[in-house]
Amino acid sequence: MTTEKHICALVLAAGLGTRMKSSRAKVLHEVLFKPMILHVMDTIKTLNLDHTYVIVGHQREKVAELLSGYRASCIMQEQQLGTGHAVLCAEKELRSIGGTVLILSGDVPLIRADTLQAMLDDHAQNKPVLSLMTTTLDDPTNYGRIMRSNQDELLGIVEEKDATGEQKQIREINAGIYCAEVSFLFEALKKVGTDNKQGEVYLTDIVTIAINAGLQVDTFSGAGSEEVLGINSRNELAEANRYLQHHKNNQLMADGIMLIDLKTIFIQQEVEIGKDTSIQTNVQISGNSVIGSNCAIGSDVVLHDCRIGDNAAIGSSSNLSGCTIENAQTIKPHTEIIQG
Repeated sequence: MTTEKHICALVLAAGLGTRMKSSRAKVLHEVLFKPMILHVMDTIKTLNLDHTYVIVGHQREKVAELLSGYRASCIMQEQQLGTGHAVLCAEKELRSIGGTVLILSGDVPLIRADTLQAMLDDHAQNKPVLSLMTTTLDDPTNYGRIMRSNQDELLGIVEEKDATGEQKQIREINAGIYCAEVSFLFEALKKVGTDNKQGEVYLTDIVTIAINAGLQVDTFSGAGSEEVLGINSRNELAEANRYLQHHKNNQLMADGIMLIDLKTIFIQQEVEIGKDTSIQTNVQISGNSVIGSNCAIGSDVVLHDCRIGDNAAIGSSSNLSGCTIENAQTIKPHTEIIQG
């Protein structure tokens, strides 16, 4: 009788994010109304893994509070000494379970569940000790570059800050998402030094360690370039927001909802809207809002955690939060109702 292998997720979410120029921890910054780490957690949740561990550091209490509704355990990283050091903080927990660990960062809110599942499936089928996700970018600045031989064999990863001018021309990058066998992972990490310009323990160094030991390392390149966008700056935060806005709005239009101006309408991913509803310009709809069919939402409206029945009308410049609007009810323009 065979025993099914355990698969856990490890989310790295301890950093402040110095390029954000903010006193708020990076993973707490919102993308389309929701902290970016919750986008990652919601994606992982659909994979039905055995457990999720989250490495926390900066503003750990706030991060832990956000995660209280998830089947996840927080592990403290007292000092941020690199990605490899962050993974080492989870050694006790992961060794006790064994199996495979999916490692990713809390700042990749656009990664899709089907992409992660495909990577896990490939890893399970091909049985390497380590799989890493790669993609090709037109502008690979700030990402680790994938080093290959003339025969296209994987040689390792070089970080941007350690790369030569020639290496910086490489467009295949490390997406920072890995599947690793726990038995290999921690033995390799203990061999990683800090001989780099950051003086940190780089998780990426385990790739070269595995290759030099003659172990199998695979690359997975099934992700779109936009999926692996890591949020390290305000510009990248805005880019991720635009991507999710575009994706959600186009999905709604395909489902029979009329959006008058796609560029000025912001609707959280979880919001549900019935067909034949029309939404005017400069509208924000967030939280667990549910809007019925054949509704009319005026311009400059803000709705949060609202339930709106069929055939209802919300007048322009209204601000509603925590409200229930009955079928066929009309809300006059400039109405403000804040409940809950």
